[in-house]
Amino acid sequence: MIALSTAYKEALVAVEIDGEKALRNLDANCKHSENLLSTLDEALNSCNKTLADNDTFAVVIGPGSFTGVRIATALVKGLVAGQQTKNILPLTTFQLMAYSYINQFAPTEEFVCIINGLSGNYFVCKFDCGGQAITKPDMVDKSGLEGISCLKIGLKEEMLGDRQVQPSAQDLLDLAKKNMQKASLINGAELVPIYLRKSQAEVSLEEKEKNQKNSEN
Repeated sequence: MIALSTAYKEALVAVEIDGEKALRNLDANCKHSENLLSTLDEALNSCNKTLADNDTFAVVIGPGSFTGVRIATALVKGLVAGQQTKNILPLTTFQLMAYSYINQFAPTEEFVCIINGLSGNYFVCKFDCGGQAITKPDMVDKSGLEGISCLKIGLKEEMLGDRQVQPSAQDLLDLAKKNMQKASLINGAELVPIYLRKSQAEVSLEEKEKNQKNSEN
């Protein structure tokens, strides 16, 4: 298995094939678009493996950085191009955060994972103490976030919430293995990122078109 996450500033690469394992973290200041593939190649080489030896990909599809989410999903889509086999396991950033939190704190109550959605918005998803999502990923504003009564879990790099987590490549690999079910696997054509909100470019274009339409009326 190859597992990848580029949804937020720190990227994760995990490889485990035929009992050989390699775990890599890409520094937050590193350009993931330029270094992800080379890091994956290095990890495979350290295991004396190639892409041809891998049979399954796990990839975090968001939410998170628009650019970041696209990097990992685009790479995986490229690596499986032309294949119809369902060999991709999509995971959410929330699942990874929840898994890391449970490993670290062993909670006994429900909690909400939160991610900075920028422009005063936040991405949220509620989990039970066993790591099962009990709401769909959603976006709320500041007042909506303040209205959440249960414990809030954020990313360490964003310093949001009551507690923070910093998921590791091992967390990503373990989560992927835990969720490895044939019914969950998809092919490259079905792999789609989770954004939850429109990009700033889309918002700006809509505003421009709206203003242009108003000026014509």
